[in-house]
Amino acid sequence: MTTPLYPTFKKRISDSVEQLLQKQVTPWAFLDSGKPFRIEKLDKLEICYEGVGFEGSPREVFWGRYIEPFLEVLAKREIAEAVSLARERGVDGKILLLEVRGLLRDGSRRVFARMAEIDQRLMGNGYPKNVPLRRVEHEVQNVDQFIEERIQAELDMWRPSPKQKPGLEAWYEKNKFWVWLIGTLIALAGLCARFF
Repeated sequence: MTTPLYPTFKKRISDSVEQLLQKQVTPWAFLDSGKPFRIEKLDKLEICYEGVGFEGSPREVFWGRYIEPFLEVLAKREIAEAVSLARERGVDGKILLLEVRGLLRDGSRRVFARMAEIDQRLMGNGYPKNVPLRRVEHEVQNVDQFIEERIQAELDMWRPSPKQKPGLEAWYEKNKFWVWLIGTLIALAGLCARFF
């Protein structure tokens, strides 16, 4: 059983991954098109190549933590939004965070699978089947660890909103002031009774 916010995050994360693929991954497939290749890293520094093959420096840049910062920003943003919406909507944040973890992991696997396909095509110089598909377990594992650490931190800090607390606990959260005021008045009445 999923939370009511699962479809929202499934769409959000899927759309973000698709945009990341279109803007940051797929353009690499055209590195050898003969035209100048330009693409921005997350820090806005530009990667530029012209008249070179994929082997060597371009391949090192492609696999050298080029895409990970984008995936990390995506993970941080979606995790923060999950915490915020869970509190706002009274949804069990612990369950939602686990759902978001799965969606983020699936998204990162999709990104690395597409990168491996592009790598194979470029390394094969038009004959991708002549080159083995690059293994991406190491990259996937690193991003999974990043996601897991952030999810676990949020799970450790999770405090349900008053909307999620059962019965008396929820009533107390909503009426703390009145409980304090009545308790103070009773204590004052007890003091007054002693002296009179």
